[in-house]
Amino acid sequence: MDRNFDGLSERFKGQIYGTLKGQLRLKMLDYDLSPVVDGRSSLRVLDAGGGMGQFSSALAQLGHHVTLADISEEMLAAAQALYSEAKVMDRVQFVCSGLQALPAHVNEPFDLVLNHAVLEWLENPLEGISTLSSMVKPNGHLSLMFYNRHAIVWRNLMNGSWQRAHNEHFHHNKNALMPQNPLDPQLVYEHLQTLGFDVVSWRGIRCVHDHMPKFMRDKKSLDDFFEIEKDIGTLPPYRDLGRYVHMVCRKPA
Repeated sequence: MDRNFDGLSERFKGQIYGTLKGQLRLKMLDYDLSPVVDGRSSLRVLDAGGGMGQFSSALAQLGHHVTLADISEEMLAAAQALYSEAKVMDRVQFVCSGLQALPAHVNEPFDLVLNHAVLEWLENPLEGISTLSSMVKPNGHLSLMFYNRHAIVWRNLMNGSWQRAHNEHFHHNKNALMPQNPLDPQLVYEHLQTLGFDVVSWRGIRCVHDHMPKFMRDKKSLDDFFEIEKDIGTLPPYRDLGRYVHMVCRKPA
């Protein structure tokens, strides 16, 4: 079944968003989406599975109008606090809903639909992409970021967890933040094509960071990692080892 993160918001805040790896993830998303949002005002943005709203609240501060949806009431409360602190509550609507039920809560398609670190928690990720597609307007954009199956297989192989590397189910009770359904980027790409999308950019996120020994990582800054990741993250085969994959897709008119 699809995952609800009630009870885990503090762990997300501390272990992901409060770390350099989380900051790098946000910085790469901002870099990839700048061609879509720069110079444009009042875009209608859907943040589907938006969690605490770290990324979409920055778009609201730029003048865009956001609908933030999440299945977790606890995550929505944290997002409301963040939007309130940023003084952009007049530019956001909050919806408590799972992804599959979300189309019933929106009246018209959006200029930009964000879906970041959500697909890997769904029981049927490709069906989720199809649902997202229905909420993107013609000439609009879909931003998909998802957990990369290749990266977790490689990580397990390097750690000597060879049996787990060949397991179909990577989630385990010792790590509640390990996604249940990491995706093969090629399958996602092919599904987007069947839906008629043009994939205008495709990158791996944390291609270098997550494969660097910790003692070396600790010597590097966020800016250091951004400079090396922003180019190499778009080049196969390095792209295919990023912990996350980010695809920006345009829906033709």
